[in-house]
Amino acid sequence: MQFFRLRLVAALLAGITLISVGSTYFDVLSHKHALRGDLARRTQWFGAGLQPLIEQQLLISPPENLPRVLQHFRQYPDQPSLAVYDTSGTLLASTGDISPLSSLPTALLKRPLTEGKASDAFVKFPGPQGVVKSGNQPSQSIRLWYEAAIPLHDGQRTIGALVMVTDAEYIRQEGVGVWRRSFFRVAAMVVLVVVVTLFMVRWFLLQPLTRAAEWLRRLRQGDAEVKDGAKEFGFLLPLANEVSSLAEKLTHARAAAEAEARLREAAEHVWTADRLAVHVRERLGKGKLFVVSNREPYIHVRRNAEVSCIVPPSGLVTAIEPVLQACDGTWIAHGSGNEDANFVDAHDRLRVPPDDPRYTLRRVWLSPEEEAGYYEGFANEGLWPLCHIAHTRPIFRASDWSYYQQVNAKFAEVLLEEMRDTKHPVVFVQDYHFALLPKMIKEARPDARVAIFWHIPWPNAEAFGICPWQSELIDGLLGADILGFHIQSHCNNFLETVDRVLEARTDWEHFSIRRGGHLSLVRPFPISVAWDEHIAENSGYRGVRPGFAGGPAIVRASAQLGEEDSRTTDITHTPLHRELGIEGMHLLLGVDRMDYTKGIVERLLAVEYLLEEHPWYLEKIVFVQIAAPSRTRIPSYAGLRTQVQDTVERINRRFQTSQWKPVILIERQCSHEEVGRYYNAAEVCVVTSLHDGMNLVAKEYLAARTDCDGVLILSRFTGAAQELRDALVVNPYDIEQVGEAIRTGLEMSTGERLLRMERLRHQVKEHNVYRWASNVLTDLCSVRLEDEASKYISDQSRRKLA
Repeated sequence: MQFFRLRLVAALLAGITLISVGSTYFDVLSHKHALRGDLARRTQWFGAGLQPLIEQQLLISPPENLPRVLQHFRQYPDQPSLAVYDTSGTLLASTGDISPLSSLPTALLKRPLTEGKASDAFVKFPGPQGVVKSGNQPSQSIRLWYEAAIPLHDGQRTIGALVMVTDAEYIRQEGVGVWRRSFFRVAAMVVLVVVVTLFMVRWFLLQPLTRAAEWLRRLRQGDAEVKDGAKEFGFLLPLANEVSSLAEKLTHARAAAEAEARLREAAEHVWTADRLAVHVRERLGKGKLFVVSNREPYIHVRRNAEVSCIVPPSGLVTAIEPVLQACDGTWIAHGSGNEDANFVDAHDRLRVPPDDPRYTLRRVWLSPEEEAGYYEGFANEGLWPLCHIAHTRPIFRASDWSYYQQVNAKFAEVLLEEMRDTKHPVVFVQDYHFALLPKMIKEARPDARVAIFWHIPWPNAEAFGICPWQSELIDGLLGADILGFHIQSHCNNFLETVDRVLEARTDWEHFSIRRGGHLSLVRPFPISVAWDEHIAENSGYRGVRPGFAGGPAIVRASAQLGEEDSRTTDITHTPLHRELGIEGMHLLLGVDRMDYTKGIVERLLAVEYLLEEHPWYLEKIVFVQIAAPSRTRIPSYAGLRTQVQDTVERINRRFQTSQWKPVILIERQCSHEEVGRYYNAAEVCVVTSLHDGMNLVAKEYLAARTDCDGVLILSRFTGAAQELRDALVVNPYDIEQVGEAIRTGLEMSTGERLLRMERLRHQVKEHNVYRWASNVLTDLCSVRLEDEASKYISDQSRRKLA
C-alpha cells in the first residue's frame, strides 16, 4: 500500500506539473506576443510622425544639419534611437544608442531602400548596462532590441531610410516574471492537492479496503457471523454482497467436491487431489503427516532486485501437497534458496502455500561443505551412478560418507523436534538422500509409522556391493515400515541385496524383511503424473495429425479400425512451429535434465542415422532437445554437456541448409507451461534413458496430449516401459533400432496412432500420481505397530500421569 501511495503522489506531481508548465508556457507566449505587438505599433506611430519631417530636411537642408535635427526630434531617453541611411546603406546621421545597428540585418534596410516598404525585426545584442566583471575579462548581458525601418521618399523616388531602435528587454523580463509567479502558484497547488488526495485515499479508500480484506479473510475461514458486517463498507457494499454470494457458492462447491470424492472412494473412479485428501485424512485419523525431502516445495530466490517464490517442477509436490493441506502436516526440506532465511520465523518455519497457508514448511540449513559432501558427493557422485547402470564409475569418499551421516542426523533431529507433541506420527521419507534416516527415527520414536520411497533404480546385489558402506545404508533403510520402489524387479534386487549383506529373515512370499524384531514391507509403487480430469473431458478431439509426405508411398491398413490412411502433404501448424521457424516440418522432442543416464547422445545419433539412411526426411523434420542444466559442478555432468553440444554441432554442420537445421538444443530450465507447449506440438516424443527408475517425461507427454494423438518412443530400461506397453519400446544402445522407431512413428497410420495413444492415456489416467500417493500412505497407515512401539506409547502415558 505504501508503494501505491508513492505512485499516486508521483502521478499527481507529474500530472499537475505538466499541466501547469504547459499552461504557463502558452500564457508567456501570449503575453510576449501582445507586448511585442504593442511596442511595434508605438514605434511605427512614432516613425510615421517623423517621416515627412525628415524627408523635408533631406531635401532642403545640408547633410551637416541632420544630426541636430534628429536630436531635436528625440527629446526623451525612453524614445527610440534614430538613424538615417542613404540609398546605398550609408549612415548619414544618428541619435541615441544605436550600437545594435552595428549588426543591422541586411534585409531590414534592403526592403525600404529597394521596395519602398517598411520592415522590422527583434534582435539580440549586448546592452549598454550589461557590463559585469568576471575575473579580469569583462562580459555583457545579451538584451532584446526592436529595430524598425521605414522608407524616405521624394515623390515616387526613395531617397533613404529612417531606422528606429528600441530597447525591448522589458518584454523578456515580463516573461521571466510570469514563469516565477507561476512556479510559486504551481508549488502551492501541488502541495494542496497531494495533501487532500492522501487524506481522501486514507479516509475513503484505504480504511474501507482494509476492513474489506479482513472481512474476506474471516469469510474464507468460514466465520458465518461476519456476513452482516458488510453493511459498514459504504460504497463497497455492492462488492461485499457479491463476494459474500460467491463465497457461499464456493463453500457449497467445496462440500460437494468432498462428497463427490467420498463417492469416488467407494466407486473406484479416477483419483483426484480432493479424493486423495479425503481418503488419507480418514486413514490418518488424529495422526499427522511429516514429509522429508532434499528439495523444498517452495523456494525464495532473489533475481536482480526482486524476490520471488518459486515452485520447482515436481510430481512429488503435486501428489503430497493435497494430503499435507488436508491434515495440516509438515514438510521438512533443505532451504536452498538464497532468500529462504528471510521468510522463516524464529524456529525456521513458514506456512505455505503463500497465498493460502494450509501446512508448515520447516527449512533445514546446510553449510556449503555439508551440501558439497552429502548432496554432490555421496548422493550424486556415489549412489546415483551406483544405482543407474549407465557405465559411469561411482566415486565414494570417506569425507562424503561422513557428511552424508551428519546431514541425515541433522534432518533426524529436526524431524524429531517437529514430532515432539504429535501422537502416532506418519513419516514419508523421499529418495536416496536419506537412506539412514528411517532407522534414526524408528529408534527414537518406535510409535512412528515410517515409509521411504526410493525414486531411482535399485541395482542387483553384486553391483550394489561396490559401495563400501552398503551394510550401513541397508540397515538404515530397514528402519522403515514400508520401503517403496517403482517396479517389482527393483524390489527383487533389494531383497537379494539384503540376503547377501545382512543377517535378516527375508520372506519372498510376502516380500517382507524382519531384522532385529522389526518388520519391513517391500512394495512396488509406480509413480506417475497428475491427471486433470476436467481438462481431459472438455478438451475433445482436436483432429488428426497429418502424415509425413516425401518418402516412399505408404498405405497401411488399421487392423483395429479397418481404415486406410495415406500420407498427405498437409502438416499441422502450431504457434510453436511458427516461433521456431519450422512451419511445414514434423517436430520430434526430447525432454530431460542434462544427465548421463538419459541417453541424450544416443538419441542424437539415432536422429543422425534417420537422416543418413532415409534422406527424404531432410528438411522435413526437426528434433528439439530440451536439456535442463543439472549438477553442473560435478565433472561427469560438465563432460556430458560438452559431448552433447559437440554432437549437436556436428550433426547440424553435416546436414543443415541455409533455411533448416535438424537439431535445436535448448539448455535452460523451461517452465511447466513451456514444456507443455512442446508436448502438444511434438508428433513423436523420444525417451531413450539408459536406465531410469520410472521416467515421468513419458507420462507427462501422454497426459498433455489431450488430442489423443502422437507417438511415444520409450527405452526398455525405464520403469515406465513396464506399464506403457503401447509405446514403441527400444533398446537405447541400439542406434539403428531407435532411428527406425522414429521412422515408424512418423509413418504410423492414423488409426494405429490413435488406438495406441488412447490405451497409453488410459493407463496414466487410471494410475496417476494421486493413486500412487494413496497406495503408499494407505499401506503405511495400515502398518501394525510392533511391541516396541506399544511399550513406548505406554511409557509416554505413564510419564504424563506422573
